Amino acid sequence: MKTAKLTLTLLLALFVSATWAQGPNNSGTYYQAANGKKGEALKTALFNIIKSHKTLSYSALEDYYEYTDKRPDGCVRDWYSNITNYDWNDHGNNKEGAGWNKEHTVPQSWFGEASPMKSDIVHVVPTDAKINNMRSAYVIAEVGTVEKASANNYSLLGSCKTAGYTGKVFEPNDEVKGDIARIYFYMATCYQDKLKNWTKGEVKKVFTSDEYPGLQQWYLDMLFRWSQLDPIDDVERARNNAVASSDVQGNRNPFVDYPGLEHYVWGNKKDSIFSYDNYNGTNSSDPDYVAPPMFTPIAGSYKDSVNVKLSCSTPGANIYYKTDITTVIPSINDILYTDEGIGITETTTIQAIAYKDGKYSEMVSATYVIEDSGNEKPIDGEIILNNTFFGVSWSGAKPGSGADVLTGSENGITITYSLGTSANMFCNDEQIRMYGGNQLKVESGSSEMVKLEFITKDSTKELLLLNGGGKINGYTWTGKTNSVTFGSEANHIKMTSVKVTLATNEAAGIQDLKLSTANSLQVFDLQGRRVDNPTKGLYIVNGKKVIIK
Repeated sequence: MKTAKLTLTLLLALFVSATWAQGPNNSGTYYQAANGKKGEALKTALFNIIKSHKTLSYSALEDYYEYTDKRPDGCVRDWYSNITNYDWNDHGNNKEGAGWNKEHTVPQSWFGEASPMKSDIVHVVPTDAKINNMRSAYVIAEVGTVEKASANNYSLLGSCKTAGYTGKVFEPNDEVKGDIARIYFYMATCYQDKLKNWTKGEVKKVFTSDEYPGLQQWYLDMLFRWSQLDPIDDVERARNNAVASSDVQGNRNPFVDYPGLEHYVWGNKKDSIFSYDNYNGTNSSDPDYVAPPMFTPIAGSYKDSVNVKLSCSTPGANIYYKTDITTVIPSINDILYTDEGIGITETTTIQAIAYKDGKYSEMVSATYVIEDSGNEKPIDGEIILNNTFFGVSWSGAKPGSGADVLTGSENGITITYSLGTSANMFCNDEQIRMYGGNQLKVESGSSEMVKLEFITKDSTKELLLLNGGGKINGYTWTGKTNSVTFGSEANHIKMTSVKVTLATNEAAGIQDLKLSTANSLQVFDLQGRRVDNPTKGLYIVNGKKVIIK
């Protein structure tokens, strides 16, 4: 009898354990192998779980969208426009609303159109064809000055205002920013073993070559904000379940199943143990959790004074902040935020916390750099455009094994010379040649460029302005931007060098600082975080931008 009771007790215990050990959204034990992991080890465990999935046919994705992206009214869900009501066979592209196609949220050109990323339905989504074309392969980030927009300003294209990147970017609507953030978390995890092979375009401005972290810090900071701004909803959960079906791709996005999981992988909970069946997410079941404040507008560089507003998604929480930056975290003894906002007239870093019922949020900070437009200041000398600058060993016409994209940097200026649609490239010890279809992109990592003077040799073909605005007179461009792209009318323009003029202010411009000197000062990154051992790069010291060399 005792044996029978013991057996029954054991069976009941096993039944209760089996009933409890279930992940969210009917995922069962799918994530069990990640149990007990944290930080980098957690990311690798998730990679091993989700990497094994069916490789769908790219041409068949439109059929699978009927499982994953069908609206309740039967129309196609459009991620980039809010004026469309597409049937499944609407594929025009002459204007917004004419038709839809497939959009790679991570541009396929970045990973060389390789499989299985090209047809991974987690990140390949249906969008208006015209707006998809507007997005092109631009980095997804936050727009400052708008150049183009979809109807109702639902999606934007323009200069980047997110600290950490310069150039033109595409900004999706707030309604899908969280969805896209969690897609990028997924891509950095599912394909962490392939990141080192993603080398095209702007990919390394967003992703790292290393498996961990996999995403650049400035991009993680932005995605964290987006994930909080647009939390997981029933539409996103339903899409994740549909993708996981054996009829579709057969894997899941863990960042949809576990709200706030990104903080366990990269954020303030990366030293906390993950439990797949008893999860306590950053934004989920913790009743005492106080959300950190959010900044509007976001941190970055501004030409004029700015009024910063703070908000908190935790009802009833008060916000306290300080601008006298020290290593001491703000508390209720600092300034109580009011709805009037914080007026910023000079470069300032704000540190803030939220507080409710004896509980503090994590500390967040943002640096606002106020840049006055001032005198033009050219860089020293010219940038010589040759095989030494671009770091290539061949001389003359590009050999079959030669790279299609050449990149060089000097004095904070990065120049990218690419094959484009041409069959030819030329680079020797004294010049490059711009053939019809080639592209030449010039970027400034600090101040905006206002003048580019290309020095040419025996050339008469027209220099074309492809992106970045401004105007061209002969082989001289004038405008004001951090990124501009050129082409050639036809074969070919022989370019020997380029003179770059930057817009800076003599009194408030970016200063140089030796690394040995910086180590004795309080140094902060562009998001206002204290950096104890800075390396070479752009930082904030004594309220001003400096380049540590």
